[in-house]
Amino acid sequence: MIILKNKVLLYNAKIYTQFDNQVVNSMALDKRCIVAIGDNLHQGPRFRNFSKIDLKKKTIVPGFVDAHTHFHYFAQSFCKVSLDGLDSLEKCLSKIKTFATTLKKNEWVVGEGYSVDLFKKRIEPNKFMLDKVSGGRPVIMFTKDQHSSWVNSKALSLAGINSKTKDPEGGRIEKLNDGAPSGILREPAAYSSVSDLLPEPAPSQMNRLYQKALDWAYQKGITGVHSFDGNPGAFEWYQQMSEKKKLGLRINYYFQASALPTLLKNKVRFGQGDEFLRIAGIKIFSDGALGSKTALCHEKYKGSKNNYGIEVRSIKQMLASLKQAARLGLPAAIHAIGDKAVSNVLDVFEKAPKLKNGARHRIEHYQLVRRKDVERTKRLNLIASMQPSHCPSDIKMIRKYWGKRGANAFIFRTLIDKGIDLAFGSDVPIEPLDPIAGIAAAVRRALPKSRDVFYPNQRISALEALYGFTLGPAIAVGQQDCRGMLAAGYPADFVLLSDDIARVAASKIYDIKVLATILDGDIKYCDSSLKL
Repeated sequence: MIILKNKVLLYNAKIYTQFDNQVVNSMALDKRCIVAIGDNLHQGPRFRNFSKIDLKKKTIVPGFVDAHTHFHYFAQSFCKVSLDGLDSLEKCLSKIKTFATTLKKNEWVVGEGYSVDLFKKRIEPNKFMLDKVSGGRPVIMFTKDQHSSWVNSKALSLAGINSKTKDPEGGRIEKLNDGAPSGILREPAAYSSVSDLLPEPAPSQMNRLYQKALDWAYQKGITGVHSFDGNPGAFEWYQQMSEKKKLGLRINYYFQASALPTLLKNKVRFGQGDEFLRIAGIKIFSDGALGSKTALCHEKYKGSKNNYGIEVRSIKQMLASLKQAARLGLPAAIHAIGDKAVSNVLDVFEKAPKLKNGARHRIEHYQLVRRKDVERTKRLNLIASMQPSHCPSDIKMIRKYWGKRGANAFIFRTLIDKGIDLAFGSDVPIEPLDPIAGIAAAVRRALPKSRDVFYPNQRISALEALYGFTLGPAIAVGQQDCRGMLAAGYPADFVLLSDDIARVAASKIYDIKVLATILDGDIKYCDSSLKL
């Protein structure tokens, strides 16, 4: 780790402070804190004793914060087989077979990222296909959206799922013609009996995996995340790392609603924690996802007989959780992708107890929304926590399953014009942990090098998208007075970029490189071309 000297003045830069749209050319740091920001500070007597670094017109922005991650789970993905982007079932099976041969005899084969909608020939996978390539090992493969899993016969047997097993509430077990489970399990309610059998990585392995995740984050300019890990042990692990001063990111943590009894017993409240690990709220699922065709919608999916998605949690169930959380001052972040799910969540928030500590409720994803529900979102002062990279990735599926309703998907421009606060993220590992790619997606609404723009009237500017990855996440967790901006008294969390993100052509945003990532005054990443 490289540590900046105690007194450093950076000058001849383009610094987007996110404070009242202020853009300046110099910034003074003392230890881990910003002490001054303005123009030509290097010329004044106040900073005579500061070391001075000429940044030669390079751009500085606040450290990126990803407002929706599963960071502990993301770290674990480095030991799984990735099927992301594969365009055929055959390629998936071949990669699974090769990966399985590297494992011990009865070790679980775990992977993620496959999408049937990407297959050139749409063939629904089943358990028998995995049986042939697993070498007798149990297998679980998660879809790209993580809302369905594909398992083999051994995994089903270990979990006790058979032809007599009924669909659980909030989930669906796909069946073959003879009534036996096919190997496709929709939503965590259906596949948790399998995934709960997966062993946790050994502590030494988890340390290595976490370091890989940190290194990735630093190279992408990330200094903080909001983490929504479903693993009950994730927070305890974060605590241990924080106590050892090895957490490496500023993490705002959201517990699953199932943890509420424990949170109430221990009187865990909003804002508890320290400079790096902080309690931010609870997470609730109201529906599924588009890729699995389980996002809950007002109208049925195109091409289906009667599929409107899955109601993972009812209004009554969600409201009960919010009432419990309110006793601790904890806000809720509720997953809602389909427009019916968004309507349900708004009904819940309208009936929920009012928060009195500055905390704010959030809707996670907020992907498809009726325009009349936008007005309710504003009136309820909710945060729209969205993931711009999902937009270009989902274009084909939106057109295929939602048709013209797609005009109401990813309506960034409408929300900003209505004054609704946005917090942007990636949903990693579902989409890559890469804020610059997220900014490009919000600005272009098209895949890299593609001219297929998805409803261009909903595009926003690069500075508006940058806000969503800096100050927006701070507002979402009530930290705007100490995070998300470059201002005197704020911590030295910032990123050096290769290009001026506000002036480069929209098609070139994807090519912008992170040259350095500074967290709490420490240089966590520095490109070989840059000398600090």
